[in-house]
Amino acid sequence: MQWIKNHLYVPQYEFTSCNQYGNRFKRVGQKHLSVANLGCKTNDADGIQKLILLDHTLDVPVRYDFDKQKAYIEIISVEALKRCI
Repeated sequence: MQWIKNHLYVPQYEFTSCNQYGNRFKRVGQKHLSVANLGCKTNDADGIQKLILLDHTLDVPVRYDFDKQKAYIEIISVEALKRCI
């Protein structure tokens, strides 16, 4: 099993004005999110079993990439999402 941490930057915008073309927004910053990627090779029976158990426990989908022969789940905390929204 492999644990990979990815970073995602979510831009934040603020309403500035309105003209004949519509509303205008200004980018005021961005929030940083860390997304964990837990995966294994598709021929690793023990790793697939653990991913399926986590799938049922956490209610997240197991994703498969058959080109790379990899199965994985992506995990992010609820608190981090609440801070971005």
